[in-house]
Amino acid sequence: MKSLNTLIKLAQRRLDELRRRLADLEVQRDKLLALIKRLDDELASELEQAYQRPEMSTFFGDFSRRIRKRKEEITREIAALATQMEKVREDIMEGFSELKKYEVARDHAKARERQEQERKETKLLDEIAQQQFIRKTE
Repeated sequence: MKSLNTLIKLAQRRLDELRRRLADLEVQRDKLLALIKRLDDELASELEQAYQRPEMSTFFGDFSRRIRKRKEEITREIAALATQMEKVREDIMEGFSELKKYEVARDHAKARERQEQERKETKLLDEIAQQQFIRKTE
């Protein structure tokens, strides 16, 4: 039983680590998505300035290409994070399944122990009743 409790604790710890890892990846993804939003806002702002001041429009093309390239890089990073997140989710499902197996095994062991204890108590009570019966009949 001790070994099952140890395995359960280890499985829970591993599951907690995986969940923290997934949360970290989600935070990274959210930061990258926020960065894309800021780049879009910056691009819109620069486009507005280029319309308002034609002399700045010559710089807008290069700026626009840099922004687009950076957004593509960020999108690739997000795709890589999504792949990592999917792998971690699979690991979490496997870890959860493993944890449940250990918990079920522990519950079965407890039930067997309870049944054995009840059997011993019944046997003891039967012996006591038998001895009382023998004393009465003597």
